[in-house]
Amino acid sequence: MNKVISKKKDKPVINSEKLFKEYMHLISKQESDILYRMKTPMGEGIMHRYAITNGIDYVYSEIESYSPLISEQKKLVNYLEIMYMVEGHADFEMENRRCASADKGDVIIFSSNIGVKKCHIGPEGMICISLIVFVDLAVQYLNEFFETNEFTVDNFYKEAREAGSCICVQANERLENIFNDMMALPSEHGAYHRKLLSLQAIVMLNDLKNKRKYNDIYFSGDSCEKVHKARKILSKNLDTDISIKDLSIRVGLNRTTLQKIFKEIYGVTIHDYRKHVRMQEAKNLLLRNELSVTEVSGLCGYANASKFSSAFKDTVGILPGKWKKAAIEKIN
Repeated sequence: MNKVISKKKDKPVINSEKLFKEYMHLISKQESDILYRMKTPMGEGIMHRYAITNGIDYVYSEIESYSPLISEQKKLVNYLEIMYMVEGHADFEMENRRCASADKGDVIIFSSNIGVKKCHIGPEGMICISLIVFVDLAVQYLNEFFETNEFTVDNFYKEAREAGSCICVQANERLENIFNDMMALPSEHGAYHRKLLSLQAIVMLNDLKNKRKYNDIYFSGDSCEKVHKARKILSKNLDTDISIKDLSIRVGLNRTTLQKIFKEIYGVTIHDYRKHVRMQEAKNLLLRNELSVTEVSGLCGYANASKFSSAFKDTVGILPGKWKKAAIEKIN
């Protein structure tokens, strides 16, 4: 059982087992893992939890809806949640009204200092991997495991723990491979592989530079809702060229304000976001044998195949025809 050792004597001893029991229904418990279902007020979904070591838990989640229950008890625990978005999209509004967002391939680092007030999950739900890290115990374990004293409570994920919100970074290839490998473990020695991969991800993210911080961002909840609506409109109308002017009218937000808040929340411009999502959809469509590159370009909102091919190569690094051929050969 993970006991969190607090610096202040008046803080109660909290552990991960207690936190999960408070918000989850236990479905099954085996030697190496525990399966939970969310309690009704929280939303709909399941969480598969594995104890990595004393102070670190690995959680695989499939969530359709989520209503955070802000608890003062959580703030008494010095912990972090490192979330990797496997599939889907989610928008988070923190207690202080600051906002953050995660798409497929993003890593978001939450600290127990600031709770999530609202969470809007995309229509397809979300699949994510979380590493729940109890700082005091994790630091002690990492120093023992790596035979060092470099990890301290003061410097461990200092940037994330001092932020007024959460921190987001788009996973690079190495991080993507680490998290994807966590879901495809061999049956033999799987627990050992999971532990090594989890520790590798924790150390790598602790050292990673160029994280996108949300701690200096403040917008009203109403403005954030309108920007979330704008993103949904773009995602549902990939085959249509909606101008920023028309988009701002549809959501009821000034054009300049819309562009500014969109860039701050999602980390990219409206144009780049639409292009990124179109390329994701293009990959899905290209895997269908019956669709030609020209047909896919039209379904993704491009006037001609030439512009589509240029955008695809600029984003993916290879022409769509070659990507389609290689992807289908790999599947077969």
